[in-house]
Amino acid sequence: MLLSNLAEDVVEEILSRVPAKSLKRFQSTCKQWNPLFNDDSFTKKHFEKAAKEALVLMVRNFRVYSVSFDLSGIHNNIDHATIKPKGEFSLLGDYNRDIFHCNGLLLCTKNKESSNDVGDRVVAYNPCTRQTKWIELSSVHKEIDKIAFGYKNNESGCHSYKILMFTCYKPVFDKFNIYEFSSNSWRVLYGITRDWNAASDDGGLSFKGNTYWIASDRENILDELFVLRFDFTEERFQRLRLPFTSTRSSDMVVLSTVREEQLAVLFKDTVGSTMGIWLTNKIDDDEPNNVSWCMFFKVDLHEKYRVSHSMSFVVDEENKLAVCCDRYLEGCDFNSRIYISREDEFRQVDLLGDFVIQPKHYWTFLFTYVPSLVQI
Repeated sequence: MLLSNLAEDVVEEILSRVPAKSLKRFQSTCKQWNPLFNDDSFTKKHFEKAAKEALVLMVRNFRVYSVSFDLSGIHNNIDHATIKPKGEFSLLGDYNRDIFHCNGLLLCTKNKESSNDVGDRVVAYNPCTRQTKWIELSSVHKEIDKIAFGYKNNESGCHSYKILMFTCYKPVFDKFNIYEFSSNSWRVLYGITRDWNAASDDGGLSFKGNTYWIASDRENILDELFVLRFDFTEERFQRLRLPFTSTRSSDMVVLSTVREEQLAVLFKDTVGSTMGIWLTNKIDDDEPNNVSWCMFFKVDLHEKYRVSHSMSFVVDEENKLAVCCDRYLEGCDFNSRIYISREDEFRQVDLLGDFVIQPKHYWTFLFTYVPSLVQI
């Protein structure tokens, strides 16, 4: 039987399980399928059911690249693993300064090397469908502002995307602004009591519609660090406990995601040489502080590896390892190192291709991107 002869609901069920990148290539093969790609209920169903094609992206010199890892023979020796660019991923020109990922969408701010502000607008972009949405900022936002990207879960099951922008450092007056994609407008968010400080080098991480940061108590800097979450449905901040105790601002605590399914946290304290990674088992939406964590692995870095707070990482569950990206000062310029780590092993790997000859860069980090058909 031909696929075109099947009932519409059966076809929709089959297509909802095809990975986004493959499905997008099929769009031009059948006029009957075209309306599905612009249907919000189908794109939500597809995002929930289709296999997750997790890609690793690297932001380097304000450019976004898709990268690949050569992990051949990884189970025997990780000394020969390499990383190389597969090609420039984003086509947004100068809008690659800060990248926020949510459900296959990228929210990008403008690169202005000679200015302290991030431009007068930002852009939401779906690399899979090539859709863009330009958003005018409500005022001039400085670099100390935080940006969060997420969505509200509606009763219809569709997502209503939002942006939160706020200033979070003393002595600046706290101001919270919400942008809603559905109304194309900004509004002030009142009633927020900020008793926390988000880490200055933590840009925030979107996971299942909410944004997460590493934070500390505003009044007592010796209190334990915790995970701060902004719930875009309830429009409120919440605290989640970490699977370890950290009271030093100099400790390295970094968040990441595993596909679109788990939150991950990397921790190394200032005085020790052990680095550990934990994954979430469950986050209780009603009581987020009841989050459950499991240990992924621990590794001894030894004294020769001195990592910094700018570390980023992605998790490879299949090979039970993590790929970490760190930067260091070389003369007057910053450079980057890539490490592959697993239980009891931590090794630097080679950068190949254009990465080797690139000029100085200001920030390099890795993150996992999952393509989707989500409409903007």
